[in-house]
Amino acid sequence: SAAETYRRVVQQFVGKIMQGLGGTGAQQSKDCSFEAGSVAGAPLRISWFLVIFFVYQLIDAFNNNSLPLWVRIALVTGNEFLLLLTVLCHEMGHGTMARWCGGKIAEVLLWPFGGICFTTRPQGRNAREKLVDDLKIVAAGPATHFPMAAAWVLLLASFAGACSHVDTPPSWKYLVPFSSNWAPCGPQSNPALPCFSTYAGWLCYQLLTQAIQLNVMLFMFNVFFPMYPMDGAKLIVCSLQLYCGTTARCAAKVLIWTSIPLAVLLIGHSLMGMGGGGLQPGITAYMGFMCLMESYRIYSLYKEEKLYTHPLFELARSDTQRFNDGAGSAARLNNSDRDDPEQASAPQVQFSELRTFQGSGRLLGSSSAEPSQGTDASQGKQSEGAQGPVATQQTRTAAPAGGRRAWLDRVEQEAANRTKTVRELEDERLGLTSA
Repeated sequence: SAAETYRRVVQQFVGKIMQGLGGTGAQQSKDCSFEAGSVAGAPLRISWFLVIFFVYQLIDAFNNNSLPLWVRIALVTGNEFLLLLTVLCHEMGHGTMARWCGGKIAEVLLWPFGGICFTTRPQGRNAREKLVDDLKIVAAGPATHFPMAAAWVLLLASFAGACSHVDTPPSWKYLVPFSSNWAPCGPQSNPALPCFSTYAGWLCYQLLTQAIQLNVMLFMFNVFFPMYPMDGAKLIVCSLQLYCGTTARCAAKVLIWTSIPLAVLLIGHSLMGMGGGGLQPGITAYMGFMCLMESYRIYSLYKEEKLYTHPLFELARSDTQRFNDGAGSAARLNNSDRDDPEQASAPQVQFSELRTFQGSGRLLGSSSAEPSQGTDASQGKQSEGAQGPVATQQTRTAAPAGGRRAWLDRVEQEAANRTKTVRELEDERLGLTSA
């Protein structure tokens, strides 16, 4: 029935969201994509949904009558080509660094949410070395936007120089995010104005500026929007564990409390933009839901104390455990299936109450027969207040009864006793007892 079909479709939709961005991408690469050749020896696959999205843009361009039809088709096709080329270079940055670290590129997928480079890691690496490799691989993707943006700026500057009769803004201004630059006018404008005389020149200029702005915006989104599994979130997690001395569980908390609010923000912004029509708001909202599920999965692992099963948090469980036995401290293999317990914070130092000394002391050189002034009064106070900690401390630190000479004799006697055997000490004790 129709109700059963609708329920099945909803269940499949929710199931794909629950898989997260990575799981959905892996399934699309297997079931809903076609092979489009290879790049640097790596198989390249394109999602059928990306083709559907491109066809929808072409249909939308047909309904727009502001420009000639061939210009509209060329503009949509050129923008799509630049987007795929930029994303492909970004993903190959990840893959090339993975190869440099000893891994391999399994395949590259281009789909409506960008691209995914499926790579393998070299064997025989410990958890920390894997995290260093991950940091290099993740950083290599956004780093590709620097040479790409520089190359497009040079091309735009050269093209603007060749069309010196056209009034255009400086090429470097397109590198400024969210900047508002005036667009040069096309052939449909007043011929008296400094505009492009042909649509071909105007179209080339538009595509070059689009390429620059595309690299800038993709770099900003990937690095400064730390929503997992975007590159910015992975950069934060790896850097916290490697260079800030943060535990894996603490880094996971930072990831959860930054990624979840940003995913909710992205979903809300996309839903509010659906009133304008088009597929892009729906695609963005769907991506936000999948990113939210990825963060929720990490939150579940955090609550279950099994973060070490996630590739980014393998340091949450150490290979060995330290323990104390009768012979001292030792190490053994860690057979636990849970994360290492978080270290408790250092206890605060408890300061005791400080009081000024109120009695009178005894000179070191004086004998017991010549007490200093006020000795009797001091002894009386000590006997009366012997229950308090101050009186006990005063009693312990009082001068020896026989003066300095008697105290030195006792110290020498104790030093001599340390060199004697147990038998000699026992003989002395028995001799003193019999006497």
